[in-house]
Amino acid sequence: MNTLFALGTNHRTGTLEDVAQARIPEELLATALPRLAEKLGAAELVYLATCHRTEFYLIYEGELCPGRLTRVLGEALGELTQGRARLPEPSRCLLLQGAAAAEHLFRVSAALESLMLGESQILGQVKEAFRQAAELGLAKAKLHTVFNQAFRAAKRVRSETMLSQRPTSLVSLAERVLAARLAQDPRPAAVVGAGEMGALAATLLRKLDPSRPLVVFNRSQARGASLAAQVGGEFRPLEQLARAESQFSVVALAVASNEPLVSPELAARLAPVLLLDLGLPPNAARECAALAGVELVNQEALAAESQANRLARAAEVAKAEAILQEQLEELAAELLEHQLAPVARTLREVFSEGVRFELSRAFSNGHGSLPPELLEQLSERLAQRLMRAPMKGLRKVAFQHDPEVLHTFLSALEQR
Repeated sequence: MNTLFALGTNHRTGTLEDVAQARIPEELLATALPRLAEKLGAAELVYLATCHRTEFYLIYEGELCPGRLTRVLGEALGELTQGRARLPEPSRCLLLQGAAAAEHLFRVSAALESLMLGESQILGQVKEAFRQAAELGLAKAKLHTVFNQAFRAAKRVRSETMLSQRPTSLVSLAERVLAARLAQDPRPAAVVGAGEMGALAATLLRKLDPSRPLVVFNRSQARGASLAAQVGGEFRPLEQLARAESQFSVVALAVASNEPLVSPELAARLAPVLLLDLGLPPNAARECAALAGVELVNQEALAAESQANRLARAAEVAKAEAILQEQLEELAAELLEHQLAPVARTLREVFSEGVRFELSRAFSNGHGSLPPELLEQLSERLAQRLMRAPMKGLRKVAFQHDPEVLHTFLSALEQR
């Protein structure tokens, strides 16, 4: 596994500016990546670029350490992109090798390294990066093994823990609340306010139900009518909200106001209704929550749920890390089997040759002779049995200590 390297930069090692600066322009990828692998002397290469990371995973069997390899990477990036991409100084770069590089990839794929712990997009991004590398002929047997184990680990984390199943952003929480209400109530929806939060609410409502009638209430006609047009809704002046009655399934509130916009009396006329209060200070009086038929969800409630979900996600991290360790051990065993394959072939040849010679000699000393087919069968069968003990010992030593012992052993066999 020591030939696996993870280089580049991300939001933990550097800044977001570093990440953006290190990114290879999209139009150059198809030509730059194969040449980059050639300049690095990398047998295999996968390039991963997201909002929060620009990373290079490679199989490199040369003599350079991660630090010197990073310097070569930085120089090659500048040359191949005419200076459009460059790495930050080494102190802000990712410099990992062997098991540490594999663990980093596993953590990235499982969203343990994401800015939003447990987010769902990163696994798809890693898969796409691997697919592009495979199409360019840069991801071969070794990275195929490493990345597929990373995908397996990430899927296990998603299915065996609650890490990604508890939304923590206010947008995700608001979307869930709206979706539940819209599924129960077919009446039109309303948005009060056309600022940033009002636009967010209107966009969410339209995303959740493209055909539902949507009314935008706002003080400014120009801004309100503009938002209504964007989401395919109807504009009404804000003062008309006071005369509204039970015609809306949802009323999303997002107005800058020091006083509550929705009084208990207005809320009672709107009932049954979901009041999604995104205003700060709150746009709906607290007393509205006690009214029959009124469901009040404000930013305070969303923030409390978000914090609870963050704590719940954090509690799942230990489970996720245990899963990753299991998969890393499986990866080490799988890579070891790849390294053992040439040793096993050579050992079988040595034993087969020795057994064949001894059987031929024994039967030639007054014991007759064996038919060639039977001689071959016996030689192979005995060789397989003789291999079991040394292969078991080699596997254990290489796994617990250093796989380099396999190369030493193979060299000795080939020099017999």
